[in-house]
Amino acid sequence: MRGIGKVSIILPTHKGRDLSGVLDAIDKSTYRNVEIIVVNVGKERSAQRNIGINKATGEYLLILDSDMHITPNLLEDCIGKIQYCDGVYLREEIMTKGLFGKIRNWERQFYTGTAIDCVRFIRRKGCPYFDEGMSGPEDAAWDREVGGTRTVSNYPYLHYEDVTFVSYFKKKAYYSRSMKLFADRYPNDKVLNFKYRCWTVFTENGKWKRLFNLPMTLAVILIILVRGVIYLCFRER
Repeated sequence: MRGIGKVSIILPTHKGRDLSGVLDAIDKSTYRNVEIIVVNVGKERSAQRNIGINKATGEYLLILDSDMHITPNLLEDCIGKIQYCDGVYLREEIMTKGLFGKIRNWERQFYTGTAIDCVRFIRRKGCPYFDEGMSGPEDAAWDREVGGTRTVSNYPYLHYEDVTFVSYFKKKAYYSRSMKLFADRYPNDKVLNFKYRCWTVFTENGKWKRLFNLPMTLAVILIILVRGVIYLCFRER
């Protein structure tokens, strides 16, 4: 395989966070040429990621969070794909326990490889920095700055989100405060388009067939409505 090189895995974390799961998953990877850059300096995630980017020595970057576990074949798959594109979207499986976790995972599958998603595997050369003035939409902003052609991984990472129904929406309220900055910078972005966010992304490319799962569809509609109310209430004017 041509272009094989080191992968720098950037891993922001906070004091006391248990990293044994994510590190064990990396250790089980079939692709072994990696360096792990753990950043634990008590800053916002975007700032921690920028520190990791500056420290990275690999040819490629993988941006993870401390609750994301890669599957064994994911890195090797991304290495193969990045030879023919500029960024790789990673399939995500949300592993949160209970009904809320199942609903979130079902919803998440509609977003893979869309404007709502964010590339996580790219080349280090020319890599942009994350906007440290944003909390939440910095992923989308970074994705836009990466630009170029994209593809989707064949293998997923497992996202062990430790969130409840209430804490999830508290997080969304916090993220909403940065949406005005994102909207000012990318006023015509798809993620700001009501029709795209609430209809097109769920129906394009044959995905509408999944909507026949009425219990899940109704649950996601409720989540979207609550998120919309939170956005309107907490966004900065």
